[in-house]
Amino acid sequence: MRKILIIEDNRSVRENLIDLLETNNFKVFSASNGSEGINLAAEINPDLILCDIMMPGIDGYEVKSKLLEDEHSSLIPFVYLTAKSEISDIRKGMILGADDYITKPFDNKDLVASINARLNKSEKIAKMLGSTRLKEKNEIRNIKDRILVTINNQPKLLVISDIIAIKADANYTWIYTVNENKFIVRKLLKEWQEFLPEEDFLRVHQSYIINLNYIKKIEKLSNRSYIIRMQNMKNLLPVSQRYTSIIKSKFSI
Repeated sequence: MRKILIIEDNRSVRENLIDLLETNNFKVFSASNGSEGINLAAEINPDLILCDIMMPGIDGYEVKSKLLEDEHSSLIPFVYLTAKSEISDIRKGMILGADDYITKPFDNKDLVASINARLNKSEKIAKMLGSTRLKEKNEIRNIKDRILVTINNQPKLLVISDIIAIKADANYTWIYTVNENKFIVRKLLKEWQEFLPEEDFLRVHQSYIINLNYIKKIEKLSNRSYIIRMQNMKNLLPVSQRYTSIIKSKFSI
């Protein structure tokens, strides 16, 4: 049974949502404030979170921000349920990584349909990524291998050797490729680091992994830090102090 966590300070709204979702065969958990909701999310690992925005103490935006700090809770589908409908409010929620935004008052059938659609999509992606990760662990040994990622809700095969660099962006990552395209995917930098071939890829910063085969130049700055120029990339990539010794050792600089 799919688990839904409701974080809503309005008791009447909360109880109505519980009744509605239980009637539609969901296992429902609820919290009356943001702090309680964050703790409950960590405890039960729900399949989806419905969260109000305007709450005393920790509001809905802060709830989402806190969940992003944890590798597992950051991936839980998150839907804002609120009376706020200004474009700026919607944009703020989406920037934080919310998956949907439903305004009150809402139609019960529409709400349930939206939840089911979001859960179905999440399950398909999880299944696809699960099989992909298994394949990656078993088969990715050669730089010519490919990886299946989801870009703009569509599966896409990327040749690993075409990846120049990967940049972290919250619970997403940007992929920069040899044809100067870049894509954003819902995958943590740590996950990339776990399966990319170590002989070709190196983490040089908290936010960057690079393909060693595309290094154009390594430059030392006046403050003794280093930056890297990559082929087919305009951005200069920083090397954090933590990884400086590795770079110096690999390239004898």
